[in-house]
Amino acid sequence: MEAQITYIGNATPLDKAIKRLLQRRINIFTPMRQTSYIQSLCYGNKERLQQVVDAIDKAINEWRDRYFIPECRRIHPNMSSTDIEELCMADKLHNDEGKIELTADFLYGEIEKYGFVNEQHRTAIETAWNFNDLEFLRSQWEDTVLEQIRSLRGIAKEMLGTYPAKPQDGQQKTNRPLKRIEDYPEVFGMDTCCQLTGYSKDTTYKLTSKNDIPCYRAGNNGRKLMFKRKDIIAWMLDRKQETNKEFIERMDGQLAARMRNSKNLLL
Repeated sequence: MEAQITYIGNATPLDKAIKRLLQRRINIFTPMRQTSYIQSLCYGNKERLQQVVDAIDKAINEWRDRYFIPECRRIHPNMSSTDIEELCMADKLHNDEGKIELTADFLYGEIEKYGFVNEQHRTAIETAWNFNDLEFLRSQWEDTVLEQIRSLRGIAKEMLGTYPAKPQDGQQKTNRPLKRIEDYPEVFGMDTCCQLTGYSKDTTYKLTSKNDIPCYRAGNNGRKLMFKRKDIIAWMLDRKQETNKEFIERMDGQLAARMRNSKNLLL
């Protein structure tokens, strides 16, 4: 049996450190050691530090996306058959993608395994378990599992403000939002599809379940939803009944507006 890993040293690669943190396999990882670890990754390079933050964000989002709260629990007697069908279809799509359905028993067991903060915390968790409050239980579980990796991210974000910017001519920012239709990759996943079309994930899932939007499944298990840029553009053109030029001009305008809004939020 593999020995339990309880340590992150300055020589530990970031991907392995993230994996261990998400598995809660680190017993001691104080803020001082976290700071030392981040410094060993970046060596004063602000661009590298931003990449560390982005990698942590991506890992957290991917971890959260592995789980889902079933929509069918929202069914009530006054709902139409169409609404009920859509809720059940959303759950089926999540299951088809290999995502894990969260239950009150699972969440309670995981929180109990890590330990309650105090008796008040135990009472709150037990009450939520009795009332099947999955949203509250999930938030408490995520706070427990992600505590250490969020702490590492917080320290990295603080350090970003202390690192001097070193812009280089001809160097493109890696985290810049896409501006033009041509900037989107030829094949992309759900998040990029939502960004391009402007539809939410729920709406896009419903469209895929009814074969109302061109898509296909890929990945190691053949479950991941993927989209082709040319197919999505053709689909949007057909829905909007616009010329190709009108569509590109409208979308470029919307994307430029998003860029301006993003900059305003940062000011």
